[in-house]
Amino acid sequence: MDIISDNILPVKGWTPKKIRNLRKATGWTQTKLAAWLGVTQVHVAHLESGFRPAGPQSVRLLALLSEKLERGDIKHVRPKTGKRARP
Repeated sequence: MDIISDNILPVKGWTPKKIRNLRKATGWTQTKLAAWLGVTQVHVAHLESGFRPAGPQSVRLLALLSEKLERGDIKHVRPKTGKRARP
């Protein structure tokens, strides 16, 4: 289990788009990000839609996740390109 160190500063300005982009960069589902944050998948959906802002604990964990992604501790996944097929 990861320990959050005191030297990781919360990143202000976690917009819904930044949260969604971070999740997609990791290749995680909303459910996996929810487990990381200790919240429900619905809560993550609300964060990504802008229905509710990230609280202090979520901001701290998002900053940690972002730092781990930058350091290479978590594999960066390239976003899928192309358009979805229409039904």
